[in-house]
Amino acid sequence: MSNFFDYLTWRGDLTFDQDPFNDIDALILSTLSYVDFSDVVPTLGGGRVKMRDAAEKFFELHPNAEIEQSKEFISYGPSLLKELGKCNRYKDAYLQNYVDDSDVGREIQFAAIEIDTSDGVSFFSFRGTDDKIVGWKEDFNLSYMTVPAETEAVNYLHKAMAGKRGKLRVGGHSKGGHLAIYAASVVHDKFIDRIINIYSFDGPGFGYNRDIMQTEQFKSIKPRIKKFIPQTSIVGRLLANAVVPVIVRSNEQGIMQHDPLSWQLEGKDFETCDSTDNISDAFDESMTIWLNSMSYDDRKVFVDELFSVFEASGCETLSAMTKVGVRGTRAMIVRMRQIRNDSGEKVRALVKMFFVNFNAMKGPGLLSKNEIK
Repeated sequence: MSNFFDYLTWRGDLTFDQDPFNDIDALILSTLSYVDFSDVVPTLGGGRVKMRDAAEKFFELHPNAEIEQSKEFISYGPSLLKELGKCNRYKDAYLQNYVDDSDVGREIQFAAIEIDTSDGVSFFSFRGTDDKIVGWKEDFNLSYMTVPAETEAVNYLHKAMAGKRGKLRVGGHSKGGHLAIYAASVVHDKFIDRIINIYSFDGPGFGYNRDIMQTEQFKSIKPRIKKFIPQTSIVGRLLANAVVPVIVRSNEQGIMQHDPLSWQLEGKDFETCDSTDNISDAFDESMTIWLNSMSYDDRKVFVDELFSVFEASGCETLSAMTKVGVRGTRAMIVRMRQIRNDSGEKVRALVKMFFVNFNAMKGPGLLSKNEIK
């Protein structure tokens, strides 16, 4: 079995002229936007920098000791940048139009970057949800509102594409995949014919904006959408999906399959599965039934109540919450028992799905079934 680092070792010496752009390249570039390129890559309209030079500057600004202490969800992002800066396939690609807007108060996490590869086609990569609870909440907020990141994604494409004539690809992992599809669905129609492909790697579907899928513009881009999810997909099955996804085999378990580094490859293709597993199916069925039975106002209450339980742990990230001590665990239980409205039962069921079923795969769960009642 292999992952995209193995792919770079195997194929990284080949330029795009020698071996055309493929779905693994799209995953790599979609993951690259998790790197913090502040003070490394110019902002909108500010020029550009080669991949190899960006890698060198990044490591000048961020020593190895600092990187090794990172607890980010995609902690291997800098290592990926280093490899891309060395291999023939990517070292001469240009990075430009970097933006990063994250604000807990506004419940927004948005970042994007343009990678101009040697095949003459720009790839616009939208950063996905990291490990922070605010980012995951924004995914669920998609069920009842147009989230700030959606608006930012459309504005970004308009500004970044202004004055250009070439072809482009858009993509992202997690929420970034949703943003890629959303932005391509509502961007000015003068750009539509220039979009070759839209990639979503385990990205959520449409909730509040699901009517977009009935528009003529969406129908025109639908054949160009490529969606990939792991067999225990949770985020990628959230809300209404626009296309039938390709199911990828992962060497992780439970929600950790969301990590694209766990996705297995066969040469320059994904290793695929025939179907998702029971946990993914149970989540999809439950969420579909619940959301279809709720108004948008009820969905907001449900999401706010759910994340109030997560926040009660005192943790800022989901990974930290799976290792939270007794005090944080008890605080979550107390908060769940305080929810007496119609959302209470759904919140408890979803927390059970996250922490009992997923963690049971590797050992004792954070919360026991008896405590969630």
